[in-house]
Amino acid sequence: MAQFYCLSVMLSLLCGLILIYGHDDELADEAFEDSAGKKAIPGVSKIQEGIAGESLFTNELFRLVCGALCFVTGLVVFFAPYRGVAVFGDLIPALACLFAGAAVLLGYFEDRSDDFIPPEILDVILTNNRLYIGIAALFAGVLHFVLPGVPLI
Repeated sequence: MAQFYCLSVMLSLLCGLILIYGHDDELADEAFEDSAGKKAIPGVSKIQEGIAGESLFTNELFRLVCGALCFVTGLVVFFAPYRGVAVFGDLIPALACLFAGAAVLLGYFEDRSDDFIPPEILDVILTNNRLYIGIAALFAGVLHFVLPGVPLI
């Protein structure tokens, strides 16, 4: 379905940007921060202009909605791909949406609650690697936009 194709592309790009730029001083890889810097993508400062004095990517409601929609869209795209075979049709974008949405949601719940302690496996996979999941989600979103009907992409 074309609607879920558009949603998967947009939400994987948004969640990728949230995972990369959402935590200002807490990037997982300091070498990436030193080499690429915060201004690596042109126009990021325009996107990050304040909503009530805070960045768009650190806004709690925006992160919650994007993470939940991305996770649900990943589930739907996994079983109903755009011009492809179910499950294998859009495997990479579906997995990117699932992991990016789960990482954004986990980060939201960790920031929101002092008592929330995620399971160790989720913490290791999603929290410690959120920078790489964000880069993979951006890459999958761009690849899925450029090659919409290719199996596995």
